[in-house]
Amino acid sequence: MTDTLIISEAYLRQFTDINNNVDNKFLTNAVREAQDIHIQRLTGTVLYEKILSDIQANTLTGAYKTLVDDYIQNALLYAAYYEALEYIYMRSRNNGLLMPTGGENSEKVDGTWYDRKRESVKNKMDWYSEKLVNYLIENTNTFPELNENSFLYQQYPDYGSQFRSPIVMRYGVRGYHWKQAVECGLPITDSRYPQFPPPGWAKNY
Repeated sequence: MTDTLIISEAYLRQFTDINNNVDNKFLTNAVREAQDIHIQRLTGTVLYEKILSDIQANTLTGAYKTLVDDYIQNALLYAAYYEALEYIYMRSRNNGLLMPTGGENSEKVDGTWYDRKRESVKNKMDWYSEKLVNYLIENTNTFPELNENSFLYQQYPDYGSQFRSPIVMRYGVRGYHWKQAVECGLPITDSRYPQFPPPGWAKNY
């Protein structure tokens, strides 16, 4: 797990409703976990490690700085908040999971409200993650590291099933082909990417 953080705990407090009384170590751990788990999954290990190396050396510039400032930081903000909620609202004790209420006082966790809060934060994390994924897809040639993951311990960019077409069809299988599918209105391509394939492509089939 890295010691180089893409966003600080101060940044996390600034753009969320996390109270100033929350211990910094909880937020630091949340940022570290969020970027290792969520951001690395989307960027892949090689690009992720390059970004961390550039931040540590203070050499983050150009397209990589744009990627971090405009896309990664937004996704990481809510990913870190998502991970931090567990530290903020729950503590593991001998008598189970408890919610701090001030000082040494605590009470049993209300799972319903905790789940609602976490789901709200996750929705925002997913929205900004989707923007990050779109940017990476459109700029694959700008970031060659996306395709340089070659070892088992290096994670290849995983854009998740939510970014894929709901139906996958092979041309010519059992008499069906792409043109007929389009004419029938089947969503064989993700509507989020109208440029893939370009308009009129089905006329060639």
